[in-house]
Amino acid sequence: MPNLPFLIAKIPLPALFLLLLSLPPLHVISQNLDDERSILLDVKQKLGNPPSLQSWNSSSSPCDWPEITCTTNNTTVTAISLSHKSFTQKIPARICELKNLTVLDFSYNYIPGEFPDILNISNLEYLLLLQNSFVGPIPTDIDRLSRLRYLDLTENYFSGDIPTSIGRIRELYYLFLVQNEFNGTWPTEIGNLANLERLAMAYNDKFLLASLPKEFGVLKKLKYLWMTQTNLTGEIAETLINNLSSLEHLDLALNNLSGPIPGGLLMLKNLTYLYLHNNRLSGPIPSSVEALNLKDVDLSNNNLTGPIPEGFGKLQI
Repeated sequence: MPNLPFLIAKIPLPALFLLLLSLPPLHVISQNLDDERSILLDVKQKLGNPPSLQSWNSSSSPCDWPEITCTTNNTTVTAISLSHKSFTQKIPARICELKNLTVLDFSYNYIPGEFPDILNISNLEYLLLLQNSFVGPIPTDIDRLSRLRYLDLTENYFSGDIPTSIGRIRELYYLFLVQNEFNGTWPTEIGNLANLERLAMAYNDKFLLASLPKEFGVLKKLKYLWMTQTNLTGEIAETLINNLSSLEHLDLALNNLSGPIPGGLLMLKNLTYLYLHNNRLSGPIPSSVEALNLKDVDLSNNNLTGPIPEGFGKLQI
């Protein structure tokens, strides 16, 4: 598997993410800021009173703490950003008592154990747990986080199946499950996520063999699909590709895909990056090329035949 710097280089973060940290939740629930400070100080204690949180104290407002974001009028806590803190303790369940929390970021730590006990954070929209030491399955009732829009579990040790319930989190637009230890299946119910724009399950080479499901073809907003080394097999269905009109980045490299490259693939006008190398694809490269925004294409190490299409001469490569 690739090392972490390579992975991070391929993970696009939303340009508006920092702005979103400052936005209030859509449904603000009344909660006393003093109560929120008490909750956060208890969280700090359960995390082992780390020196990195020395600004968290009983004589200042949580809204003044660097890792905390509040509403613009400083009345309630909406975001906790605790990445790169070298934490080795589990995420305290008391964090669920913050009723207006929309962003929770514990990425780039060493947090152990199973998926944290945070499914009661009813307003949570952004959950970042990437690069920790989590193990075990993703909870089958993860859809209790019904408002979730952004979920990143990259670089952990999660195993088992990706639960079908993930397809019921209808607001998800960003789903990254890259480089874990999943050894089961991933659900076709992901095709129910009509708002999904970025989907990545790359470098999970213990997945059971599976083909790209036709259900993904209904993801009209999908711009980014990264499925490198995920034990994909079979053909890339023409009907699947034809429906992904928003697609900009497609990476299906290092799999067991066979058959022809779909003719519609190079007709996707928004397609910018295409990686199909190291598969068992055969036949000619499609001759019609309308994906004139293509900047990078890798079709190497397949069984392709015939000439390079003339249309490639018009590309920005």
